[in-house]
Amino acid sequence: MNARAGQAKAGDQATDAAGAPSSDGGAEALRRLAGQHSSGYRSVGVMAYDIIRDAILSGALLPGQKLRQETLAELIGVSRVPVRSALIQLEADGLVELQDRRGAVVKSVSVEQAREVYDIRTLLELEALRRSMEHMTPERLARMRELGRAVDSEQEGGGFIDARTDFYAELYDAERHPVLWETIEQLKLKVGRYVLGWRLVGDDGNGQAHSHSHEHLIDAVEAGDVEHALAVLREHLESVRDAVLALLESEARERAGA
Repeated sequence: MNARAGQAKAGDQATDAAGAPSSDGGAEALRRLAGQHSSGYRSVGVMAYDIIRDAILSGALLPGQKLRQETLAELIGVSRVPVRSALIQLEADGLVELQDRRGAVVKSVSVEQAREVYDIRTLLELEALRRSMEHMTPERLARMRELGRAVDSEQEGGGFIDARTDFYAELYDAERHPVLWETIEQLKLKVGRYVLGWRLVGDDGNGQAHSHSHEHLIDAVEAGDVEHALAVLREHLESVRDAVLALLESEARERAGA
């Protein structure tokens, strides 16, 4: 199983949008995002949050990279106060860690932690789908198809996250099962950007990359065969898990060889 993430790296091992090496610490990516988010906000705090969040999810800021408030404030064009507020919210989101001595850093996760999270997620998400199918309606299926097409058409980043969240909220009937849904979402945050902002691609067994289409899962749900639908979902979750673990193992080898 191979893993791919659409990365525009920055920081100690940065790349520009074309994948070429960069050494600006993600500065250009942050300036570009600041320009994109420069209008339409009710507060600079929300703007700072969105800019830093997008930089993490796009890979412009790497796991373990230190986030200096004064540098972020200068690049975004705001004071340190909204940056500090944004970092606190990003810690709650599971994307940033606030450490006593190092300050804020982009969150990283170990292979063992990720594997444990996926084991628990698989149990909960299979149960969520089982419960959801007890109350499936044609209207919900139509909504899922619409949302599934939106997910499959989105690239990595904020739009992909929003579309995917809406799809799974409908698939798992989040309105009827809010506690179960919230628990699943919190587990996703524990793996941070490896789950949130990247579209992971596996191997089809012949060395060719393929992406997961949500239509297959929706077809299984619509057929009403609960066990088959659960098998399709399990296969998808295991595929994503393997891609995440492969990515983490690759990064660990790179760090060990640095």
